[in-house]
Amino acid sequence: MAPACGKRALALGGGGFTGYLFEIGALTALDDLVEDGTGMNDLDLYVGVSAGAAAASLIANGVTPREILETNLSGTRPYYFDHRNVFSPAIGEGLKTLWRVTRQLVPLLKLYVRHYREMTLIDLLDKAQDALPSGIYTLEPFAAYLSAIFKARRLSDTFAGLSKELYIPAIDLETGDGVMFGDEGWREVPISRAVTASSAVPIYFCPVRIQGRDYIDAGIGRMAFFEIAVHKHVDFTIMINPMVRAPQRRSSPGGTAEKRVRERGFLSIGEQASRINYDARFSHALERFQHDHPDKEVLVISPVEEDALLFERSFLSYRDRIHLLRAGYMSVTMLARDRFDTLSAQFARHGMPLSRMTFEERARGRLAELHQAETEVLPRAPQSVAAPACVGGVGVAWRKAK
Repeated sequence: MAPACGKRALALGGGGFTGYLFEIGALTALDDLVEDGTGMNDLDLYVGVSAGAAAASLIANGVTPREILETNLSGTRPYYFDHRNVFSPAIGEGLKTLWRVTRQLVPLLKLYVRHYREMTLIDLLDKAQDALPSGIYTLEPFAAYLSAIFKARRLSDTFAGLSKELYIPAIDLETGDGVMFGDEGWREVPISRAVTASSAVPIYFCPVRIQGRDYIDAGIGRMAFFEIAVHKHVDFTIMINPMVRAPQRRSSPGGTAEKRVRERGFLSIGEQASRINYDARFSHALERFQHDHPDKEVLVISPVEEDALLFERSFLSYRDRIHLLRAGYMSVTMLARDRFDTLSAQFARHGMPLSRMTFEERARGRLAELHQAETEVLPRAPQSVAAPACVGGVGVAWRKAK
């Protein structure tokens, strides 16, 4: 039942596994910020795009952000997603590719011999593209892992089994149309399958087949967050967007310049391009939404400039997981430091009172917990991460920026 103050929603964006960890850190901080009785599990509607779909499916099921954060700190199941659960090589695609290449190799060689003066490498790739795999990794094991989690923890793998509204968008590969799993006509799809369909980033992951159709990452399509807020009559949306544009390169503390994106290979260039594209589309959609619907409130939480540097690092190491959880937590801490009165009034309008004193106490303990986990894994924090505000406790973070 929606509260008298209006319908409240949580919207979680993508950003890969790093984005998932950032969101969990931010959600834990939001729970610490809000007074007891109205946490992130007490909202009315949840929507998750790409990696955010996994987090949204757990929160909508009643799993608390703190539970997810603690399992990732300790590296224990079930909400600690080892990279082997997500990055499973598409062996079947490789076998298909081998068979296709074998069939096409001789005709291609004959074609090249006849036209080698005119043909280029691009021409050969164009002729051979039907033999290429549909992705490097498959998300089928991740879907099975999520399904097993839901069953083992007695969570719902069906949209109908939830007491909250959950929506997970994806893109139909053939038509380019967006679908909304969890909405009317799409509620029969298991949540675990919907999560992987929304997370299938092209090239990296094979499209996910559901009911005879292939689906890919929803992050490349229209901004479903704002459409849902309108169509589902949401009054207040808390939105976490890890996909910010990377900051301008600066010199490191030692005086040496940071490595340029170009020097880190074409995959890093592709990721940077995706961030730039997403950031531009998101900013435009947010501006238009606020203009067309001034009665609806949106709070957007994103990494600050220093945090964005963390997204250049490998998300496969345990050390980075802790940094990303902390970055998410600090994004909310710094937001509360700079805009507490505004946030307090906004949350109060929607039945979610805040307490500065309570948050300071909770945040101090949480940051100490994160720092303890970090020092147990790595005695010295990397220089590229601004640690003092986190390590010294929340008191440092609450100082006004100069």
